[in-house]
Amino acid sequence: MGTKIKRYVILTPFDQAEVVAGIASLQHLDVAVVPTSSGALVVRELPVPQYDEWDIRNILGPDDADLDELADSGEPADNAPAVAAFFSRLSKYGVVLLDVNLDDGDGFDAGVAGTVRAWRYQAGEPGEEISAGLLLNSAEPLLEKIILGQEKPEDHGGIFARDVTPTMLTKLAARRRSSSGRKRGQGKQAGDADGAASSADTPQEADEQSGTNGADNLNPQSDQDSHD
Repeated sequence: MGTKIKRYVILTPFDQAEVVAGIASLQHLDVAVVPTSSGALVVRELPVPQYDEWDIRNILGPDDADLDELADSGEPADNAPAVAAFFSRLSKYGVVLLDVNLDDGDGFDAGVAGTVRAWRYQAGEPGEEISAGLLLNSAEPLLEKIILGQEKPEDHGGIFARDVTPTMLTKLAARRRSSSGRKRGQGKQAGDADGAASSADTPQEADEQSGTNGADNLNPQSDQDSHD
């Protein structure tokens, strides 16, 4: 019997995976963050009900009771739309959510089959669905390998939010304060009163503009954003 696979990957514009992982940790999001040349990937493996080989639900899919049980798991990272909405608020460029549903079959129909769908998220709101195929064709090969499960986050410097320690968060905060101080100094030298208030391209800048830290921005558990 084949194995059902469900995961999501969020494409972000942020180039510092450790900062994204730190913010995810503060939000209690059990995700992996993978650095790439085009931005950090947020990756989450989702629970999928497993049935006996001859269970009719292998054909029809999980019933309402199964889905309710998963929904009540209390794990905020399982809510892909809410997590995507959260990270989309941290940059003017937004993010892209890739929803992955695969079946790693064996026997006569051996191989990986299934669907990958993609949506844009910006300013906390879901946008248009985009072609996942075109996106994967233009992205670096690692993205497709992560989506298909051919490569794991830990194989490419992935940082798991659950492994982020208070010491690591303290170092990130100190580095952020140092970076903020340098930017303010540069703004004064240039005589630009708005030098420190440009549009945010990194999680740190988004936090500085909003006057909050990553833990106070939003709680994905209470975010009701969804997609079809």
